[in-house]
Amino acid sequence: MVPLEPTEILAPGEFQDNILNSVPEINGLADMNVIIPFNLDSSNISGREWDLLAKLIYKERNRYDGFLLIHGTDTMVYTAAALSFSLLNFPKPIVITGAQRPLSMLRNDGRSNLIDAVELSTMTIPEVLIVFGQRILRGNRAKKVSISSYRAFDSPNYPYLGRIGVHIKLDRMRIRKPKKALKYQPGFAAQAMVLPIFPSTPVRNFFPLIQSGVRAFILQAYGAGNMPALNSDWISFIRQATRSDQAVFIASHSAQGTVNLGLYECGHKARHAGAVSIGDMTIESAYVKLQKILAFTKGRKEILEKFQENWAGEK
Repeated sequence: MVPLEPTEILAPGEFQDNILNSVPEINGLADMNVIIPFNLDSSNISGREWDLLAKLIYKERNRYDGFLLIHGTDTMVYTAAALSFSLLNFPKPIVITGAQRPLSMLRNDGRSNLIDAVELSTMTIPEVLIVFGQRILRGNRAKKVSISSYRAFDSPNYPYLGRIGVHIKLDRMRIRKPKKALKYQPGFAAQAMVLPIFPSTPVRNFFPLIQSGVRAFILQAYGAGNMPALNSDWISFIRQATRSDQAVFIASHSAQGTVNLGLYECGHKARHAGAVSIGDMTIESAYVKLQKILAFTKGRKEILEKFQENWAGEK
């Protein structure tokens, strides 16, 4: 990003064309080529761009020892999840980083994040990583937790894969080791929808979505997966969607913890109506995984079966 004159509003710029000259220290860490497959505000990135990136990395997999993506922070965790689900068992590091304040600004976190990410991309870490604010996170477990802090990302339900200080300390016991052959799995289907549950939400407004072509819903409920049950509208919604061969999943507004539909009566009613917990996955990772699953499945039963599989340490 660079500030537009005279407003100082941030927008995509050409600054990354000169990235190797802007942070010359990284030239001593690795031999690099810079490729710009697209130049977008990350808010505009979705399935098309995820597929483009996955295809590019897969095509170049034998040419490089590691891959580094410079990415906007707003949808970084979605792209990280998408790559982990598109390139199953990828044997080399795919490191994603960015900055809260871009390199074009004098006081920024982009320089240190970039240096850290380049060094991590030279190591033997067969994971899709987010390297940001001196933290090394599994990409499909990460979540953006701050708009203003330099430590913008956290991993609420999975330990960090490492920390960066004077030395880089990796938790090798938690880093995944591919046990199967690389599987390139392209495609995303934008037929999943997240519906947040709030007090007094007019649920009836959502019933037409059952006939809209959406094939999977994630209901973002309270706490361990609770939702209003005295008024049976949400339960009726789940039941009707299930009968229409649509998959319904329950997530939580809470970032940390596991959705347990057997813990309270309200959650039990949702499960009995056909809903399934996302467990301790982030809602972002679950949403992207569903888009991937919907690209090659047909009915609710197959969607549920594929979702329960642990593809890349996301659950």
